[in-house]
Amino acid sequence: MLRWAKYLAEAPVVLQRLIAATHRVSVPHRADDAARLAALRQALCRPAAVRAGYFALAPEAQQALQALRQRRGVLPTAAAEQLLGPIRSLRQLRADRRPQSVGETLVLLGWLLPRPARPRHPAGWVLAPELRRWLPLPLPEAVPSARPSALPSAQAPVALAATYALLAAAAEQPLPLRANGLLASAALRRLRVLGPAFVDDVWQWLAPLLVDLQVLRLSGQTLRPGPALARFAGAAATEQLGLLRTAWEGQPRADRWLARLRLSTRGLDWPAFRRRLLRWGEAMAAQRFPDADAAFVALTAALGPLVDATTHCLLPVRRAPWSRRGQQQAWRAAVAGPLAWLGVVTPFWLDPALPWRFDAASGQIVTPIAALADDLVVLQPWAKLVAVDHIALRWQIQPATIRQALAAGHDVRALHDLWRRRLGSEPPVWVTPAHIARVRLVSSTLALCDAPETLATAARRPAVRRALAMQVAPGVAMVAPGGERALARALARVGVEVVAADAAPDRADVYPPHLIQACEPAHSDAFDATGAADIWQQSGQVGMDAPSQPRQPLAAMLHMLRAAIRRRQAVRFVYQPPQQPAHERLVQPIRIEQHGDRWLLYAYCAMRRAERCFRIDRITDLISPSQRMVSAHRRGRTAAPKGRLALPSAPPHRLARVWLE
Repeated sequence: MLRWAKYLAEAPVVLQRLIAATHRVSVPHRADDAARLAALRQALCRPAAVRAGYFALAPEAQQALQALRQRRGVLPTAAAEQLLGPIRSLRQLRADRRPQSVGETLVLLGWLLPRPARPRHPAGWVLAPELRRWLPLPLPEAVPSARPSALPSAQAPVALAATYALLAAAAEQPLPLRANGLLASAALRRLRVLGPAFVDDVWQWLAPLLVDLQVLRLSGQTLRPGPALARFAGAAATEQLGLLRTAWEGQPRADRWLARLRLSTRGLDWPAFRRRLLRWGEAMAAQRFPDADAAFVALTAALGPLVDATTHCLLPVRRAPWSRRGQQQAWRAAVAGPLAWLGVVTPFWLDPALPWRFDAASGQIVTPIAALADDLVVLQPWAKLVAVDHIALRWQIQPATIRQALAAGHDVRALHDLWRRRLGSEPPVWVTPAHIARVRLVSSTLALCDAPETLATAARRPAVRRALAMQVAPGVAMVAPGGERALARALARVGVEVVAADAAPDRADVYPPHLIQACEPAHSDAFDATGAADIWQQSGQVGMDAPSQPRQPLAAMLHMLRAAIRRRQAVRFVYQPPQQPAHERLVQPIRIEQHGDRWLLYAYCAMRRAERCFRIDRITDLISPSQRMVSAHRRGRTAAPKGRLALPSAPPHRLARVWLE
């Protein structure tokens, strides 16, 4: 027999209606005693409803309930007021249902019920036996024999170490993805080399979290460093771990580690389920249970089942969404998976004052995970990550990595400051750029070398020859348009540093003396270093301007363009954009339109490889090239004889501009 239902039936009708109003149970005003009692019994007398109501109470009310569980029999009125506070009469509670003490809260919930006076028993208050049995047990009672306190481990959480490996791998080369958003096999192979101690599930679980934090970004079917990388790297290790926990808790996607258990996830509220897992994991770490199974038994008795109506949006919930065995399997998987990766169930400590080490024999810098912080962004361009474990990261630094960072435009002074601050010594000689042969890339089309033989030796490599259009003079070469990055990479592989024009200290220093003789026109008597510097300043980009010529009449250009459209013939012209230097275009005309007093040409541009719109009043030197010239341009060659410079004719004592046809 359910004693709680019997106590409710013996309670006054006014109290029954107050309990129904507190629990928002619909009871008709003219309902008989049986209907009213059945509605209250269905709403109150269930273990799930007791657990939900218990966790919604204030801490002092929970402590009072645990104290009442220890007392047997009827609680006298004086003892109840001393333990729970004053309890007003039913008439006063009916006038104002807002509880003013813990005792009134329990009375309005229907948990503390009045008992009339009987022979040898005075009047008082009683707690139903079923309520004593269904109330969650406090953790100290649930764990009578906990193991002695363990010292925190010096190993960092797996999620923190794997995050640094993912960021370094994505910065070195984008990580490919599958069509379903998971990391591809090629990305997993790279990550296994960096962190062989980590399972593949860690990488697949961590990558979406970093995308949610904008530390990584999706670029097509690849992962690249995101806009929040610097802000994330500059945070402390504990703050980074907190961001990862928050991202995992709030994401609405399903977890792969749970999908393998074949448990029904219909109606599962993933954020609510992860919040409960985190709460259970923190309780397990605080009580220091010996294993996951012992923690499951104790936490189920203290906190209720792992899943219920709160974690599953199924209304009504007539039974537990998962069986007890299924809940235990899910708990084991969570303890071995994300709760362990995030360091929730395993104690650890992170000391940001741990020292860095440099192994001169292997050329590796060892950086403790807790002591990396914002130095990750500074170190990553100059060194290559080769190994990651639970304690430290190992970076390989050598002259090749230094040259690659210099070719990418990074400032070596940041590396020197980091070396002195973290390693407490001066960097090796090979880290200083003064000991590396250099080629200065003065403009986007002209490469100069201090020593002519250096460029001649480097040009023996096929990759360097492909990036150079031609050699004008010893130590002077023209770079193929768009081949600046390829030339910088090819020269870095042979040990030659490339310096951009804006990195040069002085324009007069940058250009070697033999450039004057190489560019001197035969008809100019007054060609000196000052004149060469003028040429230098005037010519800065691909397709340097030829001497200005008279603009063709509009009618003649329209006639030529219409003829090219009819014949499906390409044309070549010099185009003058606003506030930009004039340059040459090879286009396939499509149509001509007039808007007001302006004529517009819509054409396919071979240089941009897309359709473009040109204003005809900004077009000069319109010619119609032959089909052979068009084919040569499409194959990336110029129409002029290979390896020659065209010098336009100029009046005596005038400087001539040099351009590549």
